[in-house]
Amino acid sequence: MCTRCGRPQQAGAGRCVACGAELPEAPLPPTAGPSTSPFLAVEFGGGRVLTGEGNRLAFRPGASATPFLLELSTLRRLSLVRELRPEAIVLVAGALVALVLAPWEAVRVVLGLLVLVGVAFVVGWRRYRLLLESVSGVETRWALGTVRRGSSEDQRLRAAWALLAEAMRARGVEVSEPLPGGRAPGA
Repeated sequence: MCTRCGRPQQAGAGRCVACGAELPEAPLPPTAGPSTSPFLAVEFGGGRVLTGEGNRLAFRPGASATPFLLELSTLRRLSLVRELRPEAIVLVAGALVALVLAPWEAVRVVLGLLVLVGVAFVVGWRRYRLLLESVSGVETRWALGTVRRGSSEDQRLRAAWALLAEAMRARGVEVSEPLPGGRAPGA
């Protein structure tokens, strides 16, 4: 209520809409529905940030990029996809073919080293993507980054996934755990 003109006002308005007088402090009514408190905030390399607040997920794919926003009410399924680096596999395959066909010993040594480095990269590094499927069947993929297996970045990403999966299950979203070999079930 405005103390000057006596008209009812909305809580937290600050000034009376009718006479402009300053309104007294009034508690805001409790909001019905889900909490708007953040349940996830993770920074990945390259300026990538994943945040969850209330009924929304936001992903910024780079430091100067515009974030993608997703309302959780439109989300049917969420999966974490671990992928091998296809360019490393192609590099290894090409180096192996060239190794067999190379006529000079020095070239074979260099190609052999290239094969070893490529195999180490294929085995030791994983690309992670978040696969989001809407209720209308549209799939969206958010690239979380490439990390070395067992590194602190890998552990942080897995911990963030566990927290996100738990929060999504609590909100009624189907969560598919990644398979050991890579792709998410049904992806």
